[in-house]
Amino acid sequence: MKTKITCFVITIFLVIPRIGYTSNFENNRLAKGQSQRISRNSIQQTDSLLNNIEHKINKAFVKDLINQTDGGLVTLEQALQNMNKTNNNSIIVYWYSYACYYHSIFSLIQNDLKKSEKMNDEGIEALDEVDPKNSEHYALLAFMKSLSIKYSAGIKIPFISASVKKYAEKALSLDSVNLRAYYVLGSNDFYTPEQYGGGKKAEGYFKKAIQLDNQSVKNPYLPSWGKNSAYELLIRLYIKRKQFDEAKNYYHQAIALFPNDYMIKKLGRELNKNSNQYYIQHNH
Repeated sequence: MKTKITCFVITIFLVIPRIGYTSNFENNRLAKGQSQRISRNSIQQTDSLLNNIEHKINKAFVKDLINQTDGGLVTLEQALQNMNKTNNNSIIVYWYSYACYYHSIFSLIQNDLKKSEKMNDEGIEALDEVDPKNSEHYALLAFMKSLSIKYSAGIKIPFISASVKKYAEKALSLDSVNLRAYYVLGSNDFYTPEQYGGGKKAEGYFKKAIQLDNQSVKNPYLPSWGKNSAYELLIRLYIKRKQFDEAKNYYHQAIALFPNDYMIKKLGRELNKNSNQYYIQHNH
């Protein structure tokens, strides 16, 4: 029973982020690495909270959904807030906001829209206060802004979408090999209705995202999310266009990289079903 609940949860969560950058990569890597070393030096090396923190938040999210309680996420949020009181480090703020995002999704699944909006807003406010922001802060800010569209009146949506684009582009101006920024840009375009100009750039953004490394500089304190989601939406885009050969090509790439990713495996079944139906219809 728990396995079915987990799969259902992951489905809802994921449906609701090199080429041409060689000349800039080394400068970006060195500058980013220097900034990260400075940030790490202000954190107690004996404190293990930030080690693989992304995985800890993801795990707490799934566990909370299975148990129907937000206790795990609340515990992590409080621990990060307490840690930041003594360290005052922008990396800690990043992960607090990331936890808020997951907490918002948890509340959304629980049909508590008011709390979902509140948690997303709290994460955005925390990121807004970071000064200066690095590329990852802007990418996450864009990602969380895109979620806020769900709680907004129709007249505000184009302005929020524009802010998503602005923050993601700012992320790229600071680090041109940040795959999360490309994923957010692609996702924003993918979900923008065609009558509002959407769907024209998503393919290019997703292709750039999947060509990049999860991290420019390997670091257990820093984010690595986004590539599997970029693959997923790229495959969905090709299925929508009935470009099944392209969809299958990227599906095989994705499943080789993420063999245990539930959404990618699910897409494989959808792809086979849709392509078979399409070929049958057009061969009779």
